[in-house]
Amino acid sequence: MASPSSPTPPPARGPLSRRALLAGIAPLVPLARLADLSRLTDDLCSGLHKYGRRPGEAGLQPAEARPESVCRADADLLIRGGRVVNADGVVRADVRIRGATIAEVGPGLRAEPTERIIEARGRLLMPGGIDPHTHLHPGFADDLTTGSRAALAGGITTVGSFLFPNGEEAPDAVLDRFVATASREAIADVFGHFYYWPPEKLLEAIPTIAARGQPSFKLYMVQDDFAARLPVLVRALEAARDAGVVALVHCEDATLLDAAARHLAAQGRTSLAWYPESRPVVAELAATQQAMALCESTRAPMHVVHLSSARALDATRATKKAGLPLSIETRPLYLHLTEERFRAAGPEAPLFVGQPPLRQPADREALWRGLAAGEIDLLATDHAPWTRAQKLDPALTITNLRPGVSDLQFMLPMFFSEGVVKRKLPLERFVALTATAAARRFGLYPRKGVIQAGSDADIAIWDPTRRGQVTAAADHSNADYSPYEGWSVTGWPMTVIRRGEIVVDGGQILGAAGSGQVVRRAAARPTG
Repeated sequence: MASPSSPTPPPARGPLSRRALLAGIAPLVPLARLADLSRLTDDLCSGLHKYGRRPGEAGLQPAEARPESVCRADADLLIRGGRVVNADGVVRADVRIRGATIAEVGPGLRAEPTERIIEARGRLLMPGGIDPHTHLHPGFADDLTTGSRAALAGGITTVGSFLFPNGEEAPDAVLDRFVATASREAIADVFGHFYYWPPEKLLEAIPTIAARGQPSFKLYMVQDDFAARLPVLVRALEAARDAGVVALVHCEDATLLDAAARHLAAQGRTSLAWYPESRPVVAELAATQQAMALCESTRAPMHVVHLSSARALDATRATKKAGLPLSIETRPLYLHLTEERFRAAGPEAPLFVGQPPLRQPADREALWRGLAAGEIDLLATDHAPWTRAQKLDPALTITNLRPGVSDLQFMLPMFFSEGVVKRKLPLERFVALTATAAARRFGLYPRKGVIQAGSDADIAIWDPTRRGQVTAAADHSNADYSPYEGWSVTGWPMTVIRRGEIVVDGGQILGAAGSGQVVRRAAARPTG
């Protein structure tokens, strides 16, 4: 492992570092170099971003993005005749938009001469989706432009990514750099979660993180020194509690992961065919239990990311029942696929590698029940895009891998199809899980996550009967494969409005790079 003072390594083409893989955020550098992540040249994207997207195909697949020169802000809008879906109810109503804001919601609104009318009879009007967990930063195949296109095509208007310091870079400078990048690249609105480690640095950064309106940070329990750093981490969590800053927590125990990998290596089982065994459920369970203890002890607002198993979900119930400031997300991989799909893929199994790995059918059903019952608060992609060739690199092993998949464009349509259409999940719950809960957890509500007067005009107009198939050819992400290739889907966002501007229409991307904004967020409210 390189030391913090080592020179930045060249862009990786082969095996990746052990600890970076466990962290799942810096797949090109050792963990000791995580603070230098944003210095990396974007080797994954250099050969991809200069090429245009492939044209869309039939069915659900959206068409090619239009040139930026044709994109412009829209006049005032009146959306007429649709069903407005919020987390607290469904009503048939019109929606009037003035500039970037919803001005009025109600039946039979009279059109003004200056308004553009959008007829939405037979359509669902839902708040633009909010995905708080994406990797649209150097080291992965997407930037804020291609990631935005994929998100918007799938009905997501706001995304959260991660903010990494260059060496000893202060949080003010990190955020300024992110704002500058977003002003060039973003089409969707964006926000950021900071990463600082060791916790002494995090403790020092928390006042600025809160003051600058991006009050959240990421913790990785997979780090080798996580246990050794607990005394200072507890102080940092107490400071986060007092400042209203949310801790996003990756729950897998580093010691148990290392033990599993060591045992497999002793048997010569180091290929990715043994990946599920290298990250057992017990490692997620142990870390989740510890995270619950930290939440109870410190009362810090905590958000568990990509929960994957029934046992880990069980470990959160007492903390939830006690009213502590805990929220939980899961991701599409665990709702739609199981370890059986990984086994059946044979030599293509690495295409389905995520962190944690795919679990058993019983785990999948427990997650669906948790989503319906309110035990899981929201759905997020953990969008981590790679190319097919990168995922199938024969040099990769259980300790050197490229975890994650592209999911931004298809998360909401697949969730609608599998959840609302097939499992009869209420529309209100769909909106809560894909927009409102994330807005509340991350300080965006009521500006976002709801269709009401005074909120941002972020609206996805859905055709609930539109049918088609998921294909990589239609994905606006720079990833060139989908783990859901050929999946039949019913329901699709046909028109997407971000802050009053039509950014997707009939499947075509209209929004211009640089039109997205970094959204300032409110601090978390004290709970428990």
